Amino acid sequence: MESCGNLKNKVITENHSAFSLAGMVNPTFQNKGTSTVNLDGRLIAPGETYSVYLNLVLQNAIPITFEKDKSKTRILYIGYGEII
Repeated sequence: MESCGNLKNKVITENHSAFSLAGMVNPTFQNKGTSTVNLDGRLIAPGETYSVYLNLVLQNAIPITFEKDKSKTRILYIGYGEII
């Protein structure tokens, strides 16, 4: 049996101590702001992308923290698959 899914997108602009990845498949994070983002211990600079290639449905949560400089824009896009 084949699984069906949808492409979903979110924009993250605030810090999260436990951002839920529950239900996501292969999330990709794109930092389109001017602020560096600490994503589960990885520094993602402006313009960088971080992809997770796991062909399974995620269930955990991760911390997402933008640098403290309030003059910089916070725009972290996340695209992922969602099984329906």
